[in-house]
Amino acid sequence: MLPWSKSVINITLIIVLFCQAYIAECQNNSRDMVLIKGTKFKYVQINRWREGLEITPYQEGPVGDSYIEEYWVDLRDYYIDKYEVTNKQYKEFLDKTGYKPQWSRNFLKHWQNGTYPKGMENHPIVYVDYWDAKAYADWAGKKLPSEAQWQFAAQGKEYSLFPWGNVWDPENANVGTNGTKPVGSYPKGASPLGIMDMVGNVAEMTESFQDDGWHWFSYLRGGSWFQAFGSLWYTENGLLTNQQRLKYWWLNPGYNRSPTVGFRCVKEAY
Repeated sequence: MLPWSKSVINITLIIVLFCQAYIAECQNNSRDMVLIKGTKFKYVQINRWREGLEITPYQEGPVGDSYIEEYWVDLRDYYIDKYEVTNKQYKEFLDKTGYKPQWSRNFLKHWQNGTYPKGMENHPIVYVDYWDAKAYADWAGKKLPSEAQWQFAAQGKEYSLFPWGNVWDPENANVGTNGTKPVGSYPKGASPLGIMDMVGNVAEMTESFQDDGWHWFSYLRGGSWFQAFGSLWYTENGLLTNQQRLKYWWLNPGYNRSPTVGFRCVKEAY
């Protein structure tokens, strides 16, 4: 064997091992994620008067007085978490990174001694704000979904009001209860693409930061287990259709952490 051929073989082996490691890491990061094939779809967004602006067309929508926006969106292939991020997953992130928020008020308020309550490892993570969610997503090699990515995963090409169809069924989602449930507890409520808990359990953060010159805010999708009643000033939360959103006012990190707000992640498919 010629001397230079050994170097070529060694370099080839290194490349092969690197590729195998890269593929394994990609597969690990994609575990419990669902591949959504790129598509062009008509994005229909229903803003109730709390979230709407007078510059958008007013219509009498399926949820009453609404400001409705419609436009076409081109989506590239992407992966989305099949389930909402859980306490157990967030604990792994903390253990491996030592992450501590700049403002700690209400951060993981329901945890004790640095861990989640017993038996709640598979409940969605709550009492985190936008930056806490972003930190996890960055560590996992992912990001928060855009509203379009979230909505297509919830409705597919069926354009249904709910992930399972157009008729509300309280047996298909955790809405109007006393707290979160383990992710995946409502298999009949899966979206056409197999994504779980897209309605109820926790309202989910999206990558939708906006600044109107007076306020900072982003949008939540899917609603949560808690339904507020009694005042038009409340953010209703609770039952939302696939096309609705909730305006998530950024007050300060401590006040933005809530027992009804969590998240799931996406990543591009290359």
